[in-house]
Amino acid sequence: MSSELELEALRKEVKEITNEIIRLIGLRLSLAKKINEIKRSMSLPIIDYKVEKDLRNSVINACKKYNVDERFGLRLLNLLIDEAIKAQKISTNEGKKSISVVDMFVLAKRMEKEGKKVIHLEIGEPDFGPPQKVKRATCDAISKGYTHYTEPSGIPSLRESIADSVSERYGIDVSHEQVAVISGGRFSIYASILSTLSQGGEAIVIQPAWPAYIDCIEAIGGRVINVKTNLENGWKPDIESLSNLINDSTELIIINYPNNPTGKVLEKRDMKALVDFATDRNITILSDEVYSDYSFKPFDSILEFHDCKSICVSSFSKSYGMTGFRIGYAISDAETIRKISRIQALASTSVPEFIQYAAIEALKCKEDVKRYASLVRKRISLVCNRLKKMNLSCYEPDGAFYVFPKVSNDRGFDAGKFALDLLKDKNVCVAPGIAFGDYPNFIRISACQPENLLLEGLKRIGEML
Repeated sequence: MSSELELEALRKEVKEITNEIIRLIGLRLSLAKKINEIKRSMSLPIIDYKVEKDLRNSVINACKKYNVDERFGLRLLNLLIDEAIKAQKISTNEGKKSISVVDMFVLAKRMEKEGKKVIHLEIGEPDFGPPQKVKRATCDAISKGYTHYTEPSGIPSLRESIADSVSERYGIDVSHEQVAVISGGRFSIYASILSTLSQGGEAIVIQPAWPAYIDCIEAIGGRVINVKTNLENGWKPDIESLSNLINDSTELIIINYPNNPTGKVLEKRDMKALVDFATDRNITILSDEVYSDYSFKPFDSILEFHDCKSICVSSFSKSYGMTGFRIGYAISDAETIRKISRIQALASTSVPEFIQYAAIEALKCKEDVKRYASLVRKRISLVCNRLKKMNLSCYEPDGAFYVFPKVSNDRGFDAGKFALDLLKDKNVCVAPGIAFGDYPNFIRISACQPENLLLEGLKRIGEML
């Protein structure tokens, strides 16, 4: 057989095999739907990590038998599992997207345009705004002509200022080459995940969690593995259970302390245990530390654990009231920072130059940050005390902006519907617990409003309940 005929024959065989793979995928999805029908009749959840573990072991053995790279085989398996889960959710109407914090915010803003006065307890936006020095620095930077593109990783002087600030705070040695200045904390998270997680790779998320983590993971084709915590155990993750979910596809663990929405700060021993097994398995920890300046108890940054592969993400939005400035940063090893900076260059070139100069001034406003933190802590205490009088259970936060009370013990309670009814009937906007995971009996209350509005909002919540 000539080379051309052999090539054509091989291409034909590849095409036939590819079509057969697609046929088998279709068959697999139809079986998944049948499995889900049986699960529903038995009141079983859609996701079963024990069953997935058995399937994973089977795939590993098949990869060895047929000389297929195991990591590729496991990534492919995760994509198949995700499609099966989506098919099962659609068949049971669970695929319907739950109402998000942003959805609530948009609805509240529409009501305000209609002339209604809404008490905003849903959004984590400080009412105090940036320090005066930051406002002046912003105007000065514009007047001096700092209105140009910068290198994607940020101007050297800001990167050095961030490196010096965290080095002094945690007693470590961070260089400016380990810092990337990014367009806000949210995009810092996305760029960090994109630089670390491969398609079909697994990322562990401890819930309740800021929904952007899952959105970002799924947007790049990663697989989310949720680890649920509960109020009864003080929102403490079970490190042993978490470690049992680790496998060869696990590439990332995302943590957020002080936590949004619970305000939990992880104890040092738990943090060390988490870091130790991540280090042993060569897994990267992405630590969202945007609320670190609002920690009311000793806080351990991931940056203090030198042997751990990690990315630390923060922003100027919360600490300095600079939400609209859209400036955040990531700290990691130099190679990871180069990857993150390339993503920044691709998506938005750089953070505006004048905003970067304003951020340099913000880092000098330590007294303002302390004052803001003291104000928020007082408000959180006020909210917790009032919730206790309303006989509502909550964890008294160790930090952050929020209180996450359990507002009903009814198994059929729907926090999404409650939040919508509360907004419609009482003009109070809260975030439903389902936005942060499987928490239909909870709501998140943001303490970013003056005390009189917090008290009035809580009064109306009590009336609804």
